[in-house]
Amino acid sequence: MANYPRLLKLDKDTKEGLILYLDRELTDHRSERQDYVDNIIKWQKDYWAEPSVEVRTFPFKGAANIIIPLTAITFEAVHARSMMKLYGLDQFTSAEVFKRDLPSGSDVALERFMDFHLKAMKAKKSFNDIATEQEKFGTGIGKNGYVIEKRIATRTIGDEEEDFEVLTKHGPTIDPVAGPRFLMRFTENDPQTAAWCGEEHSWTPHQVQVAEDSGLFEKGTMESLKAWISNSNTSDSSGSGQSVTHAQAENESREPVFPKRRDYVEVWLAWDVDGKPVMGFDEYATAPKTKEIQTFYHHESRVLMGTRYNWKDDLSRPYRLKQYIPLEHRWNGIGICKQCAQFQKEVTTIHRQRLDNATLANMRMFKVHKLSGYGPREPIFPGKMWFLDDMDYIESFQMGEVYNSSFANEQSSVLYHQQYSGVNEITLGMPSVGTPGTATGDLARIQEGSKKGDFTFSNLKDLIDELLIDTFINIKQFGSKHSDYFNVVENGDLVLNLLNQPVDQIRSGLLFKIETVKQQSNRLSSRNDWTQVAGMLQQYYTSSIELAMGIGDQQLAQVIMKKALFAATEAMRQILETFDIRNISRITLVDLLESMERQANGQGALPPGSTGNTIQGGNPRAGGINQAPGMDAFSQVIAALGQRG
Repeated sequence: MANYPRLLKLDKDTKEGLILYLDRELTDHRSERQDYVDNIIKWQKDYWAEPSVEVRTFPFKGAANIIIPLTAITFEAVHARSMMKLYGLDQFTSAEVFKRDLPSGSDVALERFMDFHLKAMKAKKSFNDIATEQEKFGTGIGKNGYVIEKRIATRTIGDEEEDFEVLTKHGPTIDPVAGPRFLMRFTENDPQTAAWCGEEHSWTPHQVQVAEDSGLFEKGTMESLKAWISNSNTSDSSGSGQSVTHAQAENESREPVFPKRRDYVEVWLAWDVDGKPVMGFDEYATAPKTKEIQTFYHHESRVLMGTRYNWKDDLSRPYRLKQYIPLEHRWNGIGICKQCAQFQKEVTTIHRQRLDNATLANMRMFKVHKLSGYGPREPIFPGKMWFLDDMDYIESFQMGEVYNSSFANEQSSVLYHQQYSGVNEITLGMPSVGTPGTATGDLARIQEGSKKGDFTFSNLKDLIDELLIDTFINIKQFGSKHSDYFNVVENGDLVLNLLNQPVDQIRSGLLFKIETVKQQSNRLSSRNDWTQVAGMLQQYYTSSIELAMGIGDQQLAQVIMKKALFAATEAMRQILETFDIRNISRITLVDLLESMERQANGQGALPPGSTGNTIQGGNPRAGGINQAPGMDAFSQVIAALGQRG
């Protein structure tokens, strides 16, 4: 049965030194990230766009209370576009094989293998959360992990009950890491080179117990933490990710009643596990011999829940991050919430003022002379007759005037926001304000406006691509729960061959490339492109043949028709491959044309039953079709086709 890598047995001095180092680093980092966490709490509140009071009393009772949700409008437009680019097609993964001696079809087999495992891992939810945080707060963080979950089941065998373990989870995972829970110094730029990095966890007692039983934590961890219960409603969680969770629960009115959880941190760092001086303290001038480790630590009780060597073959750390709009020399970036913050406040203020102004302008009141005989409770209704001694005794007046400039100010603020965020009425699919422009002008605006969206999406795509290759390497190292895949699915042996390749060559991309499908590589787009190219090729060669016949050059016309056969066959092969059609050589002229090419080059015909891989229009170095004696019959066929045409 599968097991986690072994836990380390640290001596007392080494354990105490590690605890002291973690205490100091975590305390310092929590204090420096207080403003960062407070900003995220504020941005979440802006996105939620809930008024602070139900009824406003200033400047008068019942004044406008609406919040214009610019943050939500912008984020949802960007996020919908990003997720449709990722999941608009059934195919998610694109693979390209570079190594020459790998069997043909390995790329397609690898694509199907990765798509199957991503679906089994429910990676779509993880990618959605990663993209959400990247777009909202400026930094998306993903974690490639490995999980083993064992649970105890009881079965009745005869007259006795017997307990046994059931492996409910086993294999690689892709998990989103919330920005407020990610731990790394702000002076660092990359988790792979940082002095240390990690994340905060908040688990229920049941989750901690299952992890201990599965071998993630040391035995007795649950008993050691029995008295330590974190209550997010009452505990001081400032500077931690738990405070963001609590604030969001308040926004949603979904606060838990008794949130009994265990809060601990997972830290990846280099440490001397042999008991030498503690790394990081100023009194030690030279750093000791360190090794990459993973440790779980409960800060409040100062309990090490488990420590093990970095279990990855290439000693990489599991965290990957990318920015929405990057900042120079910083690991955190600028997101939509930061872009919209000041504009949402300004537009909301102007909009409220405009509504309140209109309310006052339409609010008619009466000034009544003391001797008119009418009191404050005098009923008012259409057609009422007023009997007065003086016509000036009763007169209506309004409390304000309508100022058209307020609407222009509001639209100006919205325009500045659109310029900053890159989301406008065209991006939202809305008709443009004012006089409609030409179709050419709108197309040019769409093309220019999409550049910023393409840039931010490419950052998200790079992050997911890194997580994909990490997932493949984790499967190579630890295997998968779905081990029958290689025997059941067609071409599973080709994937097994890829998994047996060296890790360093896989990581460096020398053998193959795994990435999310992009417009240039997905099969549907490629199919449409080649279908259009085939039509253009037909027109091109038809016109060329007519021109050659028009000038009376029969030899040139034959050469053009030969080239046309090669081009048409190659286009058809490309189209059929996008449909995943097998035995393409039996459907097209691939074998026939390649045999004639080999004969023309003096290599002999292809063996019976063999299939060619590529079609070349003659000798590429010569720049055309070679004339050879073996092509006489073929020339006669072409000539006959030309006469028939």
